[in-house]
Parts: sequence; C-alpha cells; structure tokens
Amino acid sequence: MRLIEIISTLTLILFYTAIPLLIPAGYAYYFNEPIFEPIAIVIAIMMIPSIPALLPGIFKWVAGIANHLIQLLFRREAPWNYAVGAITRRPELSSLKFGDILAIAALAWIVIPLIASYPYYIYGLSVPDSLFESMSGWTSTGLSILSAPEQMPQALILYRSISQWVGGLGIVLLMLSLFHHRAAQNLLQFEAKNTEELGSGKIASKIWKIYIFLTAIAIAALFASGFDIFNSVNLAFSGLSNGGFFPFSNYDFWWVQKIILAGTMFAGAISFTTYSRAFSGRFGAFLGEEFLLFLCIILIALGLIFYVAHDEIYNSAINIISAVACGGFAIGDLSIMHEFSIYLLILLMMCGSMYGSTTGGIKLWRILVALKLVWQRIRSYFLPQGAVQVLRVDGAPVSEHTITEVLGFMFMYFLIFVAASGVLMAWGHGIVNSFFTIASSMGNVGLSTIEMASQAPSFKYFLIAIMYIGRIEIFPVIALFRLIIGKG
Repeated sequence: MRLIEIISTLTLILFYTAIPLLIPAGYAYYFNEPIFEPIAIVIAIMMIPSIPALLPGIFKWVAGIANHLIQLLFRREAPWNYAVGAITRRPELSSLKFGDILAIAALAWIVIPLIASYPYYIYGLSVPDSLFESMSGWTSTGLSILSAPEQMPQALILYRSISQWVGGLGIVLLMLSLFHHRAAQNLLQFEAKNTEELGSGKIASKIWKIYIFLTAIAIAALFASGFDIFNSVNLAFSGLSNGGFFPFSNYDFWWVQKIILAGTMFAGAISFTTYSRAFSGRFGAFLGEEFLLFLCIILIALGLIFYVAHDEIYNSAINIISAVACGGFAIGDLSIMHEFSIYLLILLMMCGSMYGSTTGGIKLWRILVALKLVWQRIRSYFLPQGAVQVLRVDGAPVSEHTITEVLGFMFMYFLIFVAASGVLMAWGHGIVNSFFTIASSMGNVGLSTIEMASQAPSFKYFLIAIMYIGRIEIFPVIALFRLIIGKG
C-alpha cells in the first residue's frame, strides 16, 4: 500500500510537470520543427503512467457534469451519486511518512531531468551533455554545455527555458497546488521550506497565480526594452526562475535591458510568502528582516565591487544580483574579473536569497538565524545566570528544533562544498575555479569561470550530482537512500 501510494504520487508529479511542456510541443508542431516528436515522447512518458491515479478524479468530474445536467432537466439527484462517492473517496490520512515525502521529492528531481533529457540527445548532444543540460535546466542552475543556443530549433530553446521556469519555483509546489490530500500537504510543506503559510493548497494555488502574473510583467518589460517577443518570453522564464539560460550566445545589451534583467532576477529572489502577504494588502511584509538583509547585502556588495575592483556599474549590478539571487545571468567575461570580485561572488552564491523563492544556496533566513544565535550567545555572557533568551525572526520565536535543523544543514552544506571543491582540485582545476564552480553548481546559480563543453564526462556527471544535491537541499537524498535500502 505504501509503495503504491509513493508510485501514484510520483506519477501525478510527472503528469502535472508535463503540462507546461505542451507549450514548446505546440510551438514545434505549429512551425513544423523536427524537435516536435522528441518533446511529444517526453510528454507521453510523463503523462501516461499517471492515468490510473487520475481515473477516480476523471470519473468523479464526468459524473458531476452528468449529475448537474440531470438536476437541470429532471430536478432530481442522479441515482449513482452514492456509488460515485464510494468509488472516488480518498482516505483522510495518508500512509506516507514525512521521510517518504522527502524521498518522493528527491526521486522526482532525478526522474524528471532524466526523461526530459531525451530531446537534447535527439538534437545531437551526447548522453552526459544531454543529462547535464537537462539537470541544469530543471534545477534552475543555468550552467550550459551549449556555446551557441540560438542554433537550436526555437522550440527546443523554449523547452529549455520552460524547464527552468517550472523547476525554479519548485516542481512539487508548482504541480501539487491542485491537490488537497495529506500527502500533497506534506509535499507542499517540503517545497515551501517547511513554512506553515505555504503548506496549504490554497496558498500554493495563489503563488502559482502570482508567478504567472510576474512572468507576464517580465515579458512585457523585456519586450518594451527592445527584445523580440521570442527572446522576451525565454528571458522572462529564465530570469524570474533565476535559472540563467540565455537564448543566445552574444547580445549587445543597453543599460535599460540590464536593469530589467537584474530586476527580473531580483523579483524571483523575493519570497512568495512576501508576495502573498503584499497581494493581501499587508505591504509591511517588505520590511521583514530577511528582505532587509537581502537589500543590505546587494548594496554593500555593489559598493565593495565598485570601490575595490572598479567594475562597470551596470555589469556589476547584474553579476551581484545574479550571484545572490542564484540567477545565472552573467554580463562580461567572469574569468578576467578582479580576484576580489570573484571572491565576493563566491560568498554571495553560497548565501543565496530568501526562503520560498526561486533561489538556491543556504538561504538568508538560515543565515539570519545563525547570526542571531551568535549574537544571543554573546549577550548571554552579560546576563544573569539562567536568564531565558528566545531567538526571534520578525518577532516570531524560532524553536530549538528549527535551530538544530539550520545548524545541521549549514554544516552539511559547507562540508559538501569543501569536499566537492577538493575533488575538482584533484582533477587539476585551480583553487579559485574549483570553489567558484562548486559554489555555482551547489547554489544552483549558473555563473562559471570555466568552459563546460570541453570537460570530461566524469566532471559533468559530478556537477550533475552537485546541482541535484543543492536543489533538493541535502536531506531528501538521505531520505531517498533510506527508502531504497528499506530502513525508512
């Protein structure tokens, strides 16, 4: 029963993940691009296994329409209503444990990029290159094998951008906003980073609408700045999701376009909890401690880079926001930047941005908790023995359990970062390039000081694993491993 529910939930995730892929499939079909068939195959593979799980809902929907017609025509209730209710009734409590939920999420981030790599392979990329491009897209990392993406069929470029748009907000949060059973609520809580407000299907559905609304604004702004409609759509998908895939290799940006790109990444780096509150009239949400820390970091970093390295102001703004927002859009050659600028970008990529946003990294909320914990410890030296201190963020108390989780995650993050950087150094990469590449991969950023296409397959597979671990935030990998070996 438990295994069946795990498989059923996973197939539903695949089904709803495939729906946005109908856009590039329709584009390819309309313009008669040969990439239509591979994309259609991916959609079929994702959708068909979910049919058994969807049948009760479909049956109930059809029966509901028939019942409504009978009530209109005969003014009486359909005789099959009781039978429909008995067939489609779900148990109130799910048999899945929270560890199972984490394992499902971890498994989804493997299965989806694996299936979705097929069009890249048909296009002509090797197996490791196809997997790398797909994982980079779905984890909204933005590291790319392609040196000239504009040479691909336009439908494949759109497919690539949509993978970031879907993966950026979170496959589970985005696709299970329609579900209301207990397992879905647990999945939503996981993708919402355990924040209770995002853990309801109603709020998740609202976030979906906000995401589409912000995407539409980004498309309009980019189009007004001079991009054609195709590039505007792709840049909006990649920018708001903080993915970082450019639909072209070279472009002469003017300063307005740079500001809009930076603003799009900035918008995606703000917590959707903040947006949800603001759309409800609580604009004070933009004065939260995490958001103010986010602003301070950007302003301080911009001032330091401009003062120390004398980098061009618009390029610096994009690269800084791209690093801290995990956006991946880079203007200029990062490999020739001032060493201090590289050092600062590494720190920013590790920090990440706000909880419940499209960004990766450690997240500023965790850093805020850690900083407050240090300050609380210092204060304790000057307080009476036994004095009780409560750590608060935005006035809300943070439990000891949450503090332990924060410190445990940060320790594991730094441990993996150092170990993974050591692996790249052992393969002959310099210390700066190694730290920068791992910070970018693990933070799902996409900035790079080295060229990816020429690297060995082992290097690409290794970064695929790092991107994956960074996207699902470490602990679901452990949960998946325990589930596989049967100790869950």
